[in-house]
Amino acid sequence: MPSRPSFTNIEKRAMQEASIRGYAAWDRNPDLATLKEKIKSFSLIKTGSRCCYCGRNIYGEFGMVIDIEHILPKAIYPKYMFRGGNLSASCKRCNMNIKKSKTDFFIGIGTKKAGKFFRSSYYKFIHPNLDNYDAHLLLISSQVGRKVMLKYMVVNESNKGSYTYAYFKLDRLEKNSFDTVQGGRGRSEIENPDLQEAFDAIAP
Repeated sequence: MPSRPSFTNIEKRAMQEASIRGYAAWDRNPDLATLKEKIKSFSLIKTGSRCCYCGRNIYGEFGMVIDIEHILPKAIYPKYMFRGGNLSASCKRCNMNIKKSKTDFFIGIGTKKAGKFFRSSYYKFIHPNLDNYDAHLLLISSQVGRKVMLKYMVVNESNKGSYTYAYFKLDRLEKNSFDTVQGGRGRSEIENPDLQEAFDAIAP
């Protein structure tokens, strides 16, 4: 387990002020810039430089395509905006195009005690900080030259593994990688999340 990042008094004050202002204070806030870099770096170390949801390698990716992921959306749960257990690193596909601000994966909404929000049993998918990803879902990759083929395998019929595979539409990543390795163009996913949602509704 890597050492947690330490924050300066200025960064701590910025967190307190942002928490008072609400989730909107997270974006375009220069006072949080260095703090966000620390959170992102720490999260990438914890995930092994992989997206916390699809497991793909994002090592060396341009910082703008890697998101600091709020597992419980900050717009709905602003009190956990800076809580370590609610933070990880994800690719934009999984965060912005698929998960967005949805909470359909969370079954602990009715709980009254804040501490219980961070229990593995309250999450249908593999929680980046509460679960061992590989104990539920294995990502097997095979590289042919510069082309990488992906295959996911649910471990021991894990419910969380199956849910994560379906929720983040990992079959699409598999198919795209198969096409590419065979010399095809690859199947482009719709980048606009609203259009993707509308498409899924008529062609699941």
